[in-house]
Order: sequence, then structure tokens, then C-alpha cells
Amino acid sequence: MTTKLFLLSVVAATIAVTSAVTPSFAARQKLTPDQRAEWMIKRLDTNKDGKVSLDEVKARTEIAFKSFNTDGNGQVSHDEMKAKRQAFREARKEWRKAGKSEEARAEFREKMKDIRPAMLPGMRPKAFKRIDADNDGSLSLAEVTEQAGKMFKRRDTNDDGFIDASDFTKKI
Repeated sequence: MTTKLFLLSVVAATIAVTSAVTPSFAARQKLTPDQRAEWMIKRLDTNKDGKVSLDEVKARTEIAFKSFNTDGNGQVSHDEMKAKRQAFREARKEWRKAGKSEEARAEFREKMKDIRPAMLPGMRPKAFKRIDADNDGSLSLAEVTEQAGKMFKRRDTNDDGFIDASDFTKKI
């Protein structure tokens, strides 16, 4: 009888610990392609019609370009990109040190509105060289916008002029 009671209590304790730990592992899982698509559409869809137009992408690209162009000269250099990414890394380190209370998360999200590096064509060194059409070592808004348009056209798999959920479904 004591052995059965002991085994039962071990099983109960295991279940209790497992159920407490499982949500934290679930929170760390990577997003599925469908979740990433939904997140991207939600972030870029400024008029909330459930799809993203080329104009919305260009508007977001211009906002991102301005956030990287810290010296205001109309060009984004390698150094400006590195500085933006480094500021984001430093802010994330601060967040990890501050803990994960809801107050700390809210403060981090507010701070990230200005620091978070938005996606900007040319962020990676090889892409930077490819997008820099005039080979001057920096990216202009025209170069970045042209590349964003190309990326939009690649993502718009059904050629309807919008990126929506149907563009993320696998073709059979």
C-alpha cells in the first residue's frame, strides 16, 4: 500500500511540475509560417483591410529609412545600420537584467518603438552591396524603396497587387 501511495504521489508531483513548466517552453517556440505571415500583415496593414498594398509597404519603408538615417543626410551608411542594431542589442540586455514583470515589458515595448530596427532592405552586408546601385557606399531612399518593391512583387505570389494570407499558402 505504501509503495502504491508513494508511486501515486510521484506521478502527481511529476504532472504538477510538468504542467507548470510547459507554458514557459511553449512561449519560447518559434512562430509558424502562418503566424509569421499573420504578424507581418497585421504590422504592415495600416488601413486594416486584411491585406498589404505596395503603397503600405513603401510608406513603412520610408518610416524605417528615416529611423536609420540618423544624421539626416538622405543616405543610410553601414555605420548607421550597425549603430541601430547595437542600440537594440543594448536595450535587450537591459530588459533581460530588469526582469520579466509586466511593468518591465511595457517599459521595454515603449523604448523599442524608437530603437527597434525595422526591416529595411539592405540590412545584411551582401544585400547592402547589391542594393547600392550607384556604389557610393550608402543607400538612398530610392534604392531602398525600389528593393522593397521587388520584395513585394516576389511575396505577392498570386499577382493581385496585395499581400494577404493567400500569398502564404503552399502551392500544390
